[in-house]
Order: sequence, then C-alpha cells, then structure tokens
Amino acid sequence: MSCKAPGEEIAYKTTLSILNKLSNYSWVAKVLTLSAFALEYGHFWFLSQYQSTEPLAKSLGIIDRVPQLTKPQALKKHCNAILELNNLIKATWQVIDIIIELERLNSHHDIKQVPALAPALEQFPVDVYWVIITIVAIVTQFECLTTDSDKRQDLSPFGQKIT
Repeated sequence: MSCKAPGEEIAYKTTLSILNKLSNYSWVAKVLTLSAFALEYGHFWFLSQYQSTEPLAKSLGIIDRVPQLTKPQALKKHCNAILELNNLIKATWQVIDIIIELERLNSHHDIKQVPALAPALEQFPVDVYWVIITIVAIVTQFECLTTDSDKRQDLSPFGQKIT
C-alpha cells in the first residue's frame, strides 16, 4: 500500500477487494488476517524505541524507515497525526477483541439459549467491514507519515464509525 491521494473512495475499493479475496473465510478469520497489521505496527514502534541503543534495531529501523518518523522535527511535525493514529488503532483493536469474544460465545452457546447473541452476530459483517476499512485508512496514514508525505488521510470518519 502506498501513500496515494488518500480518501474514503480508495479505502472503500481496497476494503471490497480484501473482502472479496477473503470471502470464503469466516468473519473472525477475516479480522484475524488483518490484525496481522498490529504486528507490523508494533514492530515499527519497537524498533523506534531501541534504534539509538541497539545496532541491530538501528539497521532494521533504517530498512523499515523508522528514522524518518522518529526524528525530533518529524515527531513535532506529525505529533497530532501520530496521536490520532494511535487512538484509532487502540479503538480498532477493541472492536477486534469484541468480535473475537462474540464468536467465542457463539461457538460455545446455542443462540436459543442466549438470544442476545443473535443481533450481535447479525452485525458482524458491518463491524468487520469497518474494521477492515479502518485498517486500510490506518495503513495509508502510516505510509504517508513514514515517507514524510504531506498527504494525509482524514481518519475522523473511521474513528466515528469504529467507536
């Protein structure tokens, strides 16, 4: 994914493409597949914390463009965007946790025994869609930040839907 002209239309098209490729999998599998993004994001921030003290972290950080975003001037320039990104990632992760928990409950209980599960399960496709489109927007924003592009993804619509 690259920092192209960001916008909801591109995120929407990318999300539909992802959903089509994962169409034969359960909703939880779709979410888990995309939550691999969290690993990449965590890897990036781990390298950013240790690049000044660990030679290997510094080398890996250069490959992953960590120095681009962790320079003091870049941090100052992108502070609000980084905070917004972190908050949206945390909110998205909470939704992913809820989806996984609901699926776990569904696999252990009959819907007839727990009728409150039915409406939540009916909402799965919508929730998974918003998780995926939000992750697409996050990745686009992250790419823009690490390449020091002046293009930005407006994350507020995704934040409103995911929370």
